[in-house]
Amino acid sequence: MLSWIEIDAQRLRNNIDAFRTSIAASTALMVVVKANAYGHGLETVAPIAAERADWLGVNCLDEAVTITRLGIRKPVVILGHTPLDQLENAVRNSYRQVLYRLDVAQALSQAGDKLGLAAKVHLKIETGTNRQGIPVSQLASFINELKKLPAMEIEGAYTHFANIEDTLDPSFAQSQVHKFREALGIMERGGIRPAQVHASATAGALLYAEMDFSMVRLGIGTYGIWPSRETQIAARERGRLLSLAPVLTWKTRVAQVKDVNAGDYVGYGLTYRASRPMKLVVLPIGYYDGYDRKLSNSGRALIHGQLASVVGRIAMNMTMLDVTDVGADLDDEVVLVGRQGNAEIRVEELAEKIGTIPYEVVARINPLIPRVAVP
Repeated sequence: MLSWIEIDAQRLRNNIDAFRTSIAASTALMVVVKANAYGHGLETVAPIAAERADWLGVNCLDEAVTITRLGIRKPVVILGHTPLDQLENAVRNSYRQVLYRLDVAQALSQAGDKLGLAAKVHLKIETGTNRQGIPVSQLASFINELKKLPAMEIEGAYTHFANIEDTLDPSFAQSQVHKFREALGIMERGGIRPAQVHASATAGALLYAEMDFSMVRLGIGTYGIWPSRETQIAARERGRLLSLAPVLTWKTRVAQVKDVNAGDYVGYGLTYRASRPMKLVVLPIGYYDGYDRKLSNSGRALIHGQLASVVGRIAMNMTMLDVTDVGADLDDEVVLVGRQGNAEIRVEELAEKIGTIPYEVVARINPLIPRVAVP
């Protein structure tokens, strides 16, 4: 293998267990494994997560089908859009579909009627994020139309916070909860009392127990990554700073060792020039693999438990490291993300260097790279 991802199965279990202790015993826990389990590998993560989760959340039908193929029997919610011509498959497999469009509702109803099954849905309520969702002002008429359709079961209702990770000010989240409770009131007056009501994702579950409702959706925290520095600070202030450990280690091996003379250039664009005689190694990974090009001349990796700097531009399939003071041999193991010896490179470090969030760093790791669970 040119590159591979190791998933620490016990850390994954421990992270989920930590959240279990922070929510009420009566609150259900959905573990979100969308986007290839946040880049960690759906087929590797889902069976482990299912040991602890009450529900699993995915983005699309293909991800839900993968979970079924793995033999997992936990209820699955599709949190993203499913095309009309694929909705029958969702109903056939008892997947729960997010709902905010009447044409989708009609197609689900037809599929349920045809198959003799209930089409279970979770209504997405728009409370301030202005992505997918039913505006509260339109909810009553939407519900009235749903009640005319056969084979429909409104099992859940939920919303999503817009500004809970990046701020210490809870006021906008509180305004969203107010709108969401208004929506629940409209539903109740319409005779609809969904069994599963959820609003909080990782940050909400950490910070605002009063917003948990009957279920929380655990996303990035599953993988031992804090949503943001602000979330960590706020959790500490509230005495809810859980012990979370990253579960992902990204490894590769040295493909070539070479000597470079003082004054020689390294990589495309001549962006790095050796100021002294150097020893470099070439790694068989690059931006195609998800190792961001913005880490050129700024990233670091671990060899022999020591930090080695990225030099030159990261190419599509190759990256160079300065190992002059570290030493390296052919096929030595290199850690791009994770721990080696007493040193560690965290996802947050990469995110800061390339000007993004940890979510993007892990989600963009090439899905073709093998993921392996380790005890």
